[in-house]
Amino acid sequence: MAKKRTTQRKTARRKNSSQRAAGQRLRVLLAALFVTGFLILCLVVLGHLRQSWHTNHKPLPTPMAQVPAMDDVQLEMDSMLWRAGISFDLLQMSSASGLLHYEVRGPLPARKNLKELQARLSKLSTDLFVESRQPGGQIAIRYRQQLWLLVDFIPPRVTELVPVPVPVRPRIAIIMDDLGHDNRSAKSLIDIPLPVTFAILPYATQATSVARLAHQHGHEVMLHIPMEPRGYPAIDPGPSALLQSMDSAKLQTQLRKWLDGMPYVVGGNNHMGSRLTEQTDSMAAVAEVLQERGLFFVDSRTSAASVAAKETRRIGVPTTLRDVFLDNVREVPAIARQIRKLAGMARRRGSAVGICHPYPETLAALRQEAEVLRQQGIEVVPVSQLLMQGKARTVGKGG
Repeated sequence: MAKKRTTQRKTARRKNSSQRAAGQRLRVLLAALFVTGFLILCLVVLGHLRQSWHTNHKPLPTPMAQVPAMDDVQLEMDSMLWRAGISFDLLQMSSASGLLHYEVRGPLPARKNLKELQARLSKLSTDLFVESRQPGGQIAIRYRQQLWLLVDFIPPRVTELVPVPVPVRPRIAIIMDDLGHDNRSAKSLIDIPLPVTFAILPYATQATSVARLAHQHGHEVMLHIPMEPRGYPAIDPGPSALLQSMDSAKLQTQLRKWLDGMPYVVGGNNHMGSRLTEQTDSMAAVAEVLQERGLFFVDSRTSAASVAAKETRRIGVPTTLRDVFLDNVREVPAIARQIRKLAGMARRRGSAVGICHPYPETLAALRQEAEVLRQQGIEVVPVSQLLMQGKARTVGKGG
């Protein structure tokens, strides 16, 4: 009996020892699995971190050099010719297949003028180069390997008596539309060293005070005349606008009322008006009031079919037309390019008119370009100076 109990105890001990060994092996296996899983997790996390680091620290691509605007290149060439004493009456211009070609009846400019031209072009792009070719007299401007602008100088023959006109300083007028809603925009405009003409909406809450402020600081004041646009009434030109449904007497009564309430007005231009400016009778009625008040008129050309300039001229109102809208794209670089385009038109024609609006981007671009215009020999003047007989060429007759 004692032997049997001893055997049972030995068997139990072996069984317990076996169970303990099995439990120990299980714990080791679980520990190994845990360590392996932890290592795998660490590797995955490290992989993600490495990928994220490389993504965020990729070297930035080298920006491609911006191609300079042809208008800017042309402006620099025109400016050089003007500084060299060459009148644009002696210049013929043509364009074909991306090449701009000038023929100038005069001698090749001096070397200092060409050096200055190269320096100015280099500010636009280091890939712009000026070549001077002799004999014969020729200037070529290349962008990299591409020929952009070619100028041929044709000296007059000895037996040919060609009077050399005195170069006329090109002039531009800049009209700021839609003023009168607040004094802040007007004050910002006054701080810019350009004699911009104020075109003030008659129904704007601060119209009178803005007109006085402009006059006090030497700026010309125009009435920005609200007129019916296409799409009216969905497109609203403002309260009491001149509409095609009004007869001549009603149109004139409303216009006189606005003029009586706005001090210092010397002229007017249309606000919207793409429909009314196409109506001969309506524009004749407007022109009669402007003529009796001794005012000029600027056709903003909101319609290609406008008869406004034709009617105002017929009735004897001094008239000109808008050449360039400066801020259809509300970005400072785009507006600056439009200002330089306007300057280029003035160089070739003597004068030009631009219209813009009191956007922050427009004010910034005007402030930026004021010194550029001065350096380029472009004179910014009030609109009335472009209409004075004997002082400027007529602007935009063909428009």
